[in-house]
Amino acid sequence: MNRERAETFLRLLAESKLRDPARLPLSGPPPAGAPFGMLPVALIRAAWALTTVGALDQETADSILADTELAVAARNRLEPPLAVTLSTAGPGWAAGPASSRRFAGARLTMRSGRQAPRGPTPRAGPGPGGPDRYVPVGVMILFHDETISGELDLMSYAHTASGARLVAMWQGRNPLGSRHHGPPPVEAFTVTDDRGTPYDLLFSTNGRPEWTCELGLEPDPPPDIGWLEVTAPGEQAVRVDLNRRADTPAPEVSDVGLSVGEHLLTRIAERLLVAAAEFPAQPVAGEHASMAVGLGAVIAALEATEMLSAGSPVPGQLAALCASLQVRGHGITVAPAPELPEPWISLLSHYHRRKPDTARAGDGFAGLAAALPELDGVRLVLLGLHNCDGGTWVDALALGGLPGRQHGPLGLDLAFPLSVWVRDDAGRWHVARPSGWFDGGSEAALTLRLTPPLTRSPAWIEVLAAGQSAEVRTTVPLGWGYPR
Repeated sequence: MNRERAETFLRLLAESKLRDPARLPLSGPPPAGAPFGMLPVALIRAAWALTTVGALDQETADSILADTELAVAARNRLEPPLAVTLSTAGPGWAAGPASSRRFAGARLTMRSGRQAPRGPTPRAGPGPGGPDRYVPVGVMILFHDETISGELDLMSYAHTASGARLVAMWQGRNPLGSRHHGPPPVEAFTVTDDRGTPYDLLFSTNGRPEWTCELGLEPDPPPDIGWLEVTAPGEQAVRVDLNRRADTPAPEVSDVGLSVGEHLLTRIAERLLVAAAEFPAQPVAGEHASMAVGLGAVIAALEATEMLSAGSPVPGQLAALCASLQVRGHGITVAPAPELPEPWISLLSHYHRRKPDTARAGDGFAGLAAALPELDGVRLVLLGLHNCDGGTWVDALALGGLPGRQHGPLGLDLAFPLSVWVRDDAGRWHVARPSGWFDGGSEAALTLRLTPPLTRSPAWIEVLAAGQSAEVRTTVPLGWGYPR
């Protein structure tokens, strides 16, 4: 990392923009509240990249951009802009009137920051140094009373230092037949273990979509209980076997040795792919072309500060991706790479088919439990997969904790340091991005949304999780509760 060259690069880039009036975006005052609204997008995004990878400190970047904007205002005889700071919030990635006025220069492996409100005080769990326990369940619990009926679908059981919980989704209906979005009446459930010990269920949706939840067990159960018996209102008892073993092969770990710059560009490429897949009826070359503006400046900034080698294949892959999506104006000067990673090609195929009405998998849930090796300070544990309302989600824990969300370009959440992909048993790849999480200190409840969603209920999935230094592959069998 060359911090001195980072500052020099940004100043020279700012001067080059000032020397070319055609590159200055405004002929009048910037919109009210728009941070650095007079500056070219490429300059702002280069500053964002340099602060994100830690090559330039926040104060220096803000100072350079503020001085440049004052110069632009003077040349256009405009009122000097108010003192503001660079923003990374929102989908416009570090540019746009809707951005917040505070810039958080989050690194990809950031471990500090604002945390979500804490949940209950962690309990004893399996014991100091004791192994955590993860069990695939895949059991449906029916319930009904005078006001609501429905089902509670148990996907997995997890017991860690923070306590024991069942990861579940639910569906409910009121007597008139309409869908009920309130929580299931778990306070009326009775739960006992194989030793006759009764438990209360503690309902929580922290970090998960409204139809999924965690059901904490109170008091904390012994680490070796064999089963739980759950009795819901109006139904017979259902036994949940906790001696099931996840028939999962040992994960394959391989070194990748990405530079910080390559890891950042890869995350940006994935976000472009997600945008294309999420809006298949809209050409990326139109509405979404702004997402790629300034990529050339970002690459040049990373190369100038030695955060990206001149021979790296990633810029060429990014250029090839933009060409395939018919996105222009990105400013990448290297030739497009002849080959792209297999998961990228799979999502590109989905985009080019442009079939927004393709049938998606019906609502359903699958029990799974797979703990991945630690990557970049985070150990990801997969605890369920479910389809609901046309989308597909993977429920997980992130051991090691995650900081508060740090939004960056294209909606990137830089506080989550991993790239996660899922391949179904038909060979189609799906990118898995965080849709939310709840930081509980040493662990975070996390939900990953698959793009595109599943179109069927696969018997197994292959999970590819990659950090900056290594990647993990593992095949996980799925025990569907009621695939449709």
